[in-house]
Amino acid sequence: MDKLSSDSIIKMKKPVLLLGVGGLGSRLASKIAKELGCACSIVTDDEGCETGGYPTVLINTQSWINPSGRKLRFYAQASVERIKSLVAGYNTVLIIGNLAGKAGIALCPTICNLIRNHQPSVANQTSEATFSSLHSRPQTIATNDIDIITFIVMPFKFEKGRIFDAGISLRRIRESSGAVVVIDNDAFLDNNPDLTISQCYDLTNQAIFDTISSFYQTEFNVDLNLLGVGRPDRDSVSSSAMDSLAMLLDSTDIESVRRTLVHVMGGDRISVGAMNGLVDTVQSIFKKDNLSSVNLMMSNPGHVNVHLLSSVVSKTKFDSYDPLSEIIPSNNNLDWDELDCSPEISLDIRNVE
Repeated sequence: MDKLSSDSIIKMKKPVLLLGVGGLGSRLASKIAKELGCACSIVTDDEGCETGGYPTVLINTQSWINPSGRKLRFYAQASVERIKSLVAGYNTVLIIGNLAGKAGIALCPTICNLIRNHQPSVANQTSEATFSSLHSRPQTIATNDIDIITFIVMPFKFEKGRIFDAGISLRRIRESSGAVVVIDNDAFLDNNPDLTISQCYDLTNQAIFDTISSFYQTEFNVDLNLLGVGRPDRDSVSSSAMDSLAMLLDSTDIESVRRTLVHVMGGDRISVGAMNGLVDTVQSIFKKDNLSSVNLMMSNPGHVNVHLLSSVVSKTKFDSYDPLSEIIPSNNNLDWDELDCSPEISLDIRNVE
């Protein structure tokens, strides 16, 4: 495999904005922003969503209590200018969303496409009343282009009603984002079936938190990156790494992995011998040139844990979530540039009987 060129890597540029989408995205974005002291905004359809006091765009679904994803996407069109104002003035936007949830499926690809096609200028800003006291406009001058890095969570396989829509949304997110980092909930089910759903969510949330918390030290590969999550209750750093590797290989083939970054949480409590053994183990599995670096997180309290962030260059199991994409060549794809919506159409049809 060829080595990655510098053009295949996104290095985050300040100012950086965390943008939480839906319930999970909002909770994680506000938590990470408070921990790191960085800017944060929220886009959600849930009036009771935890926003942490950050600037929020609430999608008004009018009389609909439980609208479909397509209906929610339609109502989001009325908030386009407000969403654009949230990201104005930033060079990098980190989007966090859950494709196992309706809001993530509907809004994440919409927001990514909006930012890509309508690059906002610094001058495009709303009134001071729009922003809470916890949020200040970036001091660094933004460039013309915004780098989009999207963190998304994929559903369990038993969430059959969302598998197809999640696959479609992932494809559209990849088209609009500079880099996409995917955590697959279903890989927990295959490799750690003894975990409860709550434990899976806790591991997922912590892995996203750990990865973004190191974003000033991290390079993201363009296009698709898979994040393998190790369990912190293992008896050794190597066991945690093997958990992470098993999760990674549940979603793709080992030959597809082009570049891997090893995140070691609680690295100051690991012996140098154990660290050397970890690197040797990972290098023995992947080609030596594909192990880019070992990133030590010294300040993380609690258990030692290992995450693997790997760039993949071929198909993953998520491609099978949209069966037609496996059959119809991309050049014959009949999909539209705009995502499907369900607009309100009132037809006055006269009774002709």
